[in-house]
Amino acid sequence: MKKLLLIIFSLFTLNSFSQTYFPFPDSVGIWRQASSYTLSPGPQPNALFLDGDTIINNKSYNKLFRSYTTYNIDTNNSLYYGAIREVNKKIYFHPDSIFNLIFVYPFCNVAPIDFNDEFLLYDYDVTIGDTVFYPTFDSTYIVITSIDSILIQNQFRKKYNYTSSSSQLCNYGSNNSYVEGIGDINSGLIIHWIFSNWIEESLNCFEDDEVFYSNVTDCATVGIKEEKTELEVKTYPNPVSEKLFIEFSDVNQNKQIEISFFNISGKKVYSSVLNQSESIDVSNFKKGLYLLKIKAENGQSKSTLINIQ
Repeated sequence: MKKLLLIIFSLFTLNSFSQTYFPFPDSVGIWRQASSYTLSPGPQPNALFLDGDTIINNKSYNKLFRSYTTYNIDTNNSLYYGAIREVNKKIYFHPDSIFNLIFVYPFCNVAPIDFNDEFLLYDYDVTIGDTVFYPTFDSTYIVITSIDSILIQNQFRKKYNYTSSSSQLCNYGSNNSYVEGIGDINSGLIIHWIFSNWIEESLNCFEDDEVFYSNVTDCATVGIKEEKTELEVKTYPNPVSEKLFIEFSDVNQNKQIEISFFNISGKKVYSSVLNQSESIDVSNFKKGLYLLKIKAENGQSKSTLINIQ
């Protein structure tokens, strides 16, 4: 009877807290990390961010870049790191042979990497007791031991906890869990494949156009978290190539609303004052990620990432 009650409670907890599936970002996403190498004097900051699409082997991917500055990201000098895509709640990564030729991925692979193939990164289509295999990387597999939820910005996201099996070449971090729409919220995006004797990684913060998650107190992004009370406003479409629509709630109509666009390096590239809902022509903007800050006369504000394509 006690076991039955425990099972019912577990199912109730999962169904109550995480009914909505949160997909991986497909246009806007930044993982700000710190990497500690064996011979390095201390943690080295870096960021992985999505910017643009690509086709590889007739499959659509989001391009992933690496920057060695985490806050004022220089997109012109960032390195193409590979590509990711989501299919049926599974996240795949396609490595780049040129990056590996110059910098070498810190992977824990035993077999040679096939740069014409993709590798499973996260599997969200699993249940308790399932085994997930990573044959290229140290013939490793993980076993899902439990699934619970984590509250991020007033929304519960599923967290998948697991145990791992490997020959100790792969570094699985200290918490052995990953979260919907983000990945590993403690040890970085690709911690599954990191060579444990070479490098350790930690996630400082993650953000996309829907959520901001931080493990540290100073993970500000061009003031993205400075707002006191969030302004009721909708912006769409995102990604956008021509007109970005900005819609205010009725209470904010006919009030002065200041909008500002900042590029990913933190430079203000556009500002205007609106008195009502309207559209902004962004067709002349350079393609890339922008932070849109919207501020009303009463001090309410909102910040969101916009992907201009």
